[in-house]
Amino acid sequence: MTLRELSILALVAAMAATTLAQSPQPYSPPRLLRGDAPAAIPPNVVAGGVVLIEATVDRGGALTRPVVLRSTPPYSNMVLDAMRRWTFRPAEAVTSGTVRGPVEGTVLVAALYRPPTLTNEPTVGEPPRDLAAPSAEAAFPVAIVTPTYPVRAASGLSPSVLMYEVSLDERGKITDVRPLVSDPGFDSVARDALLQWTFRSATYRARPAPAVAYVVFGFAVPVLGPPFLTPGQQPVPSPR
Repeated sequence: MTLRELSILALVAAMAATTLAQSPQPYSPPRLLRGDAPAAIPPNVVAGGVVLIEATVDRGGALTRPVVLRSTPPYSNMVLDAMRRWTFRPAEAVTSGTVRGPVEGTVLVAALYRPPTLTNEPTVGEPPRDLAAPSAEAAFPVAIVTPTYPVRAASGLSPSVLMYEVSLDERGKITDVRPLVSDPGFDSVARDALLQWTFRSATYRARPAPAVAYVVFGFAVPVLGPPFLTPGQQPVPSPR
């Protein structure tokens, strides 16, 4: 092959790479613009819990049609109350040729609240209940890992809540974790646990698509002593 032919091939390859890089992504998920984390664990609650909620973000960025997939009282209402005040940048997709525009998208909100203990041992309270099946449109956690309680933070006299934006690729693999509400005493253990979560991938128009999940971790002030069991109560395993 002559030098001229090699130059032409290199030019064609460069043009193809540039065109691919400039081509719009077929779908980008909605992302949170404004919103606070749910409230901290009330002092009278002695059990942990898990909440999973799937919701639609409309073309204007409003969160609509929340469906509680997994519920643990009173945490479900706490998470829903916070979500009502969230606003999003809507999802975008190619709607005509190479023109992108806002479309409806689906997000997952997952909240894991630790019981007021230093270890991940069974506590009293109601276990999480599955109320609805997840749709194929949203990512869904198939393995949830509970963060350990950082002993150095045990001297703190107030509960803590952290929230993360988790970016997932078309296979459901975590590609980025962005802290939205943080606490230096708990960030390390929360992030370590979150990176061990695994997700089922999301879809858009029945095809695998990138997704975003919002994960909340709640840490209660630990009570140093035996579990508060009353007659008739059964211990509830901590979520793992």
